[in-house]
Amino acid sequence: MLIYLININEEEKHNRISDFIKNKKIIISIQNLKEFSNVMFNKTNLSSEDIREKIIFFGRKFILVPELPTDIITAIELTKNRKTFYDALIIATMMRNNITNIITENEKDFGEFEGIKTINPFK
Repeated sequence: MLIYLININEEEKHNRISDFIKNKKIIISIQNLKEFSNVMFNKTNLSSEDIREKIIFFGRKFILVPELPTDIITAIELTKNRKTFYDALIIATMMRNNITNIITENEKDFGEFEGIKTINPFK
């Protein structure tokens, strides 16, 4: 979802996610920022400075929660069920922070985690 916030080339998705999060308290994991940065470095022509500015913007716009070593342990346990580790790490961080809703297009993978409700703003 972070990519659509800054990607005006996909105007419809940009507008929908921008409208969807307006006036909402949004909490994101530091893992989300890591994944965003990786995609920006590998799939765009943005400079390091541009990516840095986007991360600063997200840090000001959203509540950020870091992952802790205990989240990594929980993610390892969740991964036993063949979930991807990085998705499981996001879920473990959510669980520790009593967050049950995730805004994502990836309803299939995140929907498999017990107690997690996926919200796809593009549907």
